[in-house]
Amino acid sequence: MASIKFDLIDGLVIGDETHKSVTLRSLTAGDIEDAALESERVIQAIDGPVIVTSPVLMSSAILRRQIVQIGNDSMALSANMLRKLSSADLELIQAQAQLMDAATRKAVEVALMRGRSDEATSGDKQPIASPQ
Repeated sequence: MASIKFDLIDGLVIGDETHKSVTLRSLTAGDIEDAALESERVIQAIDGPVIVTSPVLMSSAILRRQIVQIGNDSMALSANMLRKLSSADLELIQAQAQLMDAATRKAVEVALMRGRSDEATSGDKQPIASPQ
């Protein structure tokens, strides 16, 4: 699983200590499912109870699952801790998470293309002509 470590601009104050370094890891399917479940709420509609998912809560829940370390301690980041970050630090963490997500998507695309290329040239199958 890929991870990236970088320093925050302002840091997260926990107790009397300011933690500046953060480590993010790549997401798993379970992270996304757990974040979706966490962000669901039951509301009362005209026709009865309805389950809705808040995009803001889901985004926050996903990001908290990607953060595996703040400072020197590995810890799960609570929603309250995430809310204590400065807007600059939150933007930095979100940007780094987006870079990781993009790199993961690119790796999957490359693997899929390699798989298609291998399949097309194996056995009796004729290779697919590439567009010029």
